[in-house]
Order: sequence, then C-alpha cells, then structure tokens
Amino acid sequence: MKKNDFKIALQESEKIILFKNIKEAEIILKLKNCLTAENDSRSNLSDLIYNLIELSINQGLSGDLWHNYLKLKICAAENVFTLRAEKKLINREDSLYQIALNDVEIINNLFSFSFQDILKHLNQSRLTNLNSFKITDSELMPYNLKDLQQLFRSNSPGENLDNLIKFYQNYGVGLLNQSRAFFWQQNTLKAVNNPDPITFDQLIAYQKEKQKLIENTESFLEGYQAHNVLLYGDSGTGKSSSVKAVLNKYYQQGLRLIEINSSQIKELPEILEYLNQRGLNFIIFMDDLSFEEFETDYKYLKAVMEGGIESKPENVLFYATSNRRHLVREKWQDRESEVHENDILNEKLSLSERFGLTLMYNNPTQAEYLTIVNELAAQSGLNLTKKTLRSKALQWSKWNNGRSGRSAKQFINQLLKEKK
Repeated sequence: MKKNDFKIALQESEKIILFKNIKEAEIILKLKNCLTAENDSRSNLSDLIYNLIELSINQGLSGDLWHNYLKLKICAAENVFTLRAEKKLINREDSLYQIALNDVEIINNLFSFSFQDILKHLNQSRLTNLNSFKITDSELMPYNLKDLQQLFRSNSPGENLDNLIKFYQNYGVGLLNQSRAFFWQQNTLKAVNNPDPITFDQLIAYQKEKQKLIENTESFLEGYQAHNVLLYGDSGTGKSSSVKAVLNKYYQQGLRLIEINSSQIKELPEILEYLNQRGLNFIIFMDDLSFEEFETDYKYLKAVMEGGIESKPENVLFYATSNRRHLVREKWQDRESEVHENDILNEKLSLSERFGLTLMYNNPTQAEYLTIVNELAAQSGLNLTKKTLRSKALQWSKWNNGRSGRSAKQFINQLLKEKK
C-alpha cells in the first residue's frame, strides 16, 4: 500500500453522484485537510478521532471505526436512488442502478482501508487499540446490527450494491432504519431510541386474540387485504403490549410503528402524505383512544379511515387500544329526541366500525390469572411451590390491582424484589 493511496481514494470520492452525503461528510473533509496539512498543523486530528469514537459508542457499534462511519453514512443517505430502492422500484437494468454501481465502486475503495491504515498515513500508528473498537453494552447495539455488519463485506461492488438494496427494502432509508418505532412531534417523525422489546412469548393468555392480530399483520405485510384493528377491553390486559409484540416480531420484514395521540389526529393528512412516499409498511398506533362527547376530532379519523378525500395509503394500517367499545362517549341527550336519535348515535358509533377487526381483552378469570402467574414465575426462575405461589397471587390481586396480566407481572416483580 502506497502512502498516497488513501489520499487518492478520498479525492476520488468527489466523483460520487448519488451518495453526496458521503463526499460532503464533515469527517471526510477533515481527513482531506489532515492529509494535506503539515505535521504541526493537524490540530483537528484529535477531534476527528474523538468524533469517530463518540459515533460508534452512540450507535452501539464495535469494530473498525472507519468502516462503522461509512456504513452509518450509507444507511442515512436519502436520495433518489435509495428512496426508490426502499420502494422496490430498482432493478439492474435501471440507469440509476448503473450510476449507483459507479458510486459503490468508489465507496468500495474507501472500505479497502482500515482505520489503522488511516492512522499510519497520519503518523498516529501508536493507537493500535482503535483498529477493532469494542463495546460491551449490548443495550446500545442497533436492532439491525446483524445485517448492518454484512454491508460492504465483499470485494465485488455489484454484490455490495445488491446487499445494500436489500437492506433498504428491509430496514428503510435514513431515519427509518434507525429504529422500529417512532412518534410524531412538531410536524416530523422522531425515532424511539429504546423501544419496548416485549415478545408474544412474554404475553400469557389471549391466544386467539394474539393469533388474529398476527394473521392480520402478516396479510398486511404480504400485500393482501388487512383490517384496521381495535383492541378493546379492560386495563392491564396486554392490549398495548400485543401491538408492540407484533412490531418486534415483524420489524425485519419492513414493519414500522408510529404512535400518535388524539390531539394529533388533525395532522393525519400530513403524516399519511409522508408515509405514502415511503416503501415500508406502517402501523399508526393510537393507545388508549377515546373521545368525550364534546370532542369532534374523531370525525377526522373516521374520514381518513373510510377513504375520504385524503385516503389511507395501502402501506398504512391503524391499530388502536381502548377501554371503550364505541370510542366516543354517549350522553343521554343523544337519546332524547326520536328525530335525531339514530343519526347522532350512528355517527358516534360508526368510528369503531371503521376498525374491521375488533379484539376483546377482558380481565382473566381466576384460573386464567393463576395460569399467567405460573408462566411468568417459570420464566423468571422463581422457585416456589404451586400452593404458596397461588396463595400469594390471590392475596396480591385482592389487595392491589385485581386480576390482570399487568397485575400478575407486578406481583412477580415484587417476588423477585423480595428474593434479593
């Protein structure tokens, strides 16, 4: 390897057409400056190394700091090629594919250098421990780590480009591949940094309801007809957790969740316009959805769900949880006038009818509650006799929050706390 090889590779990056965020990246520009500066004028080198370390720590990435940086920039690239790739609109015959292949050949050359190679060029080879940076905190690791690590592992630009296209199709482009869950704030999407990792294995009971939710979501992801879903029932029965579990089960197949609250319903046209331009599948999640009799925002939601002027895109479903079967509180005045009774009631009840699938989560019976307790105790490694566990569980339900999945979980957590 000649001394000027890396400098030439950086200069070649100026020929990149589509992935402009790489050639314009701050660290790339700093590296160019370091390689052209005199030895005593490289004051920003320490800052550059620090920035790479900080980036890897914040993203939970171990390995070569330079390669990590390039991969993250490639994943973040939102351009005409990556967005079309996300929507599965790219094939090898496309001119865009050929232009992207040219870019990837240049990027491939940047990947041929390790961070240690770069340090040698900058007369910093004493920092040998940075060649394979290690992070031991597994909670920081990105959810798409396995596939992220596979990017640009080949010497073949074509193979690397095809793998990159698959990555965009499965995980999305830019912000969408940074998390599987999002919320809407100040007219834009924000990533949830630590989404609830709950799985269906951790949700005991309600097997029929969970299976219907799974089947509906699978139909959605496979491009078949699927329903908006209302999960209705008592508090603490696992309605919200079921929605989060279905996200965790299918996020690698391009499923994303966006949570909004009732005050943001008027912003749905803007949200849907954004989602319609993307290639992934989205669940718009409304937790604990209900409206008082004086609120009218439910009309906006109903209009979107029933296909009004601003219709729901095919890559979007609404999943909502509620303690109310009909979502909008009725008042006695609605029933007083024979002339208007049906019109008023039908309008208020019609919102729940826009959810083609309604799943009921009622409080468990005593036997079902004890089954949940036994399963959670086994998962937690608690070693109590069935008789003792039963007695304590019933006492807990009597003096705390009644019988529910949430109450059972709180009971097990209390036992684990006492065990310590």
